[in-house]
Amino acid sequence: MKHVQQKLAIIFLSLFISTNVHAWGSKRPSTPTTPTVPSTPSNPTTPTTPTTPPPITEGAYVDQIKALAASSSCASYSWKNRSRAPAAYIKGMALNYARSYCRIKTSLDAPTGAALLLKAKAGDAAKDAVAHYATNFSSLSMNNAVAGYGPLRSTYTLGIGLGMRESSGKYCEGRDMSASNTSAETAEAGMFQTSYNSMSASPELSKLYAEYKANPGKCLLDVYSAGISCGSTSNAGSGEGLTYQKLNKSCPAFAAEYAMMMLRVRRNHYGPINRKEAEVIPACKTMLENVEAIIESNAYACDDLI
Repeated sequence: MKHVQQKLAIIFLSLFISTNVHAWGSKRPSTPTTPTVPSTPSNPTTPTTPTTPPPITEGAYVDQIKALAASSSCASYSWKNRSRAPAAYIKGMALNYARSYCRIKTSLDAPTGAALLLKAKAGDAAKDAVAHYATNFSSLSMNNAVAGYGPLRSTYTLGIGLGMRESSGKYCEGRDMSASNTSAETAEAGMFQTSYNSMSASPELSKLYAEYKANPGKCLLDVYSAGISCGSTSNAGSGEGLTYQKLNKSCPAFAAEYAMMMLRVRRNHYGPINRKEAEVIPACKTMLENVEAIIESNAYACDDLI
């Protein structure tokens, strides 16, 4: 009897354990369940439009300005004793203006030396071409009495005329072969016929020289050289003066911006300026104003131009 009772107790205990094993063991089910797939909302939310537009594809503003310059009345003007300017020259000068404009625009809080020089109000007429041409600018209601974009615009309007007098707008022009200034320091070169000894006029000129020497990609050579045929133009002397001559002809953006700065600090370097032979053309002023409008139309413009 006792043996039967023990056997019954063992059977009862086994049944009890089998019934409650999941309550004591792991909670993970023996068969994995199918994951729940979230339902698709019946009215999906429309993505929010960014408040700041992404930058335009690199080169877009350059192309806009080149097209504007090519179709401008400045490009179709017939210059005195020079005829029409090469399209490459007008496009290049429009882009150079955009770069100088952006130098000022992007450094308003902490202006660079170059920006301060380019935007300076009209100064001493003995040194400053903008002051020397005061009557011409006044007749076109171009105000240069206050520092800013006005004097910069006047400088480039006059500068376009200077380049036509000095080289007919050809970036690769060599020195005047009839002139006696044949040393490395005095030999003139490039669109504006500027010589190495001009650098003493302002410390900002040597800084600009160093900037372009270190960044040949900024030279706009492809723009200024389009459709232009260059003959063999020799250089004079050796050393840094020779390097300067070569840069003037191989880096026309440097030659242009350097000459615009020179117009503000040593205008007597240029005979056509001293004799007031360089023309100030209203159509070129209008073109530069339209370049400004392109730059001001989008906050990213100067990233493409400077």
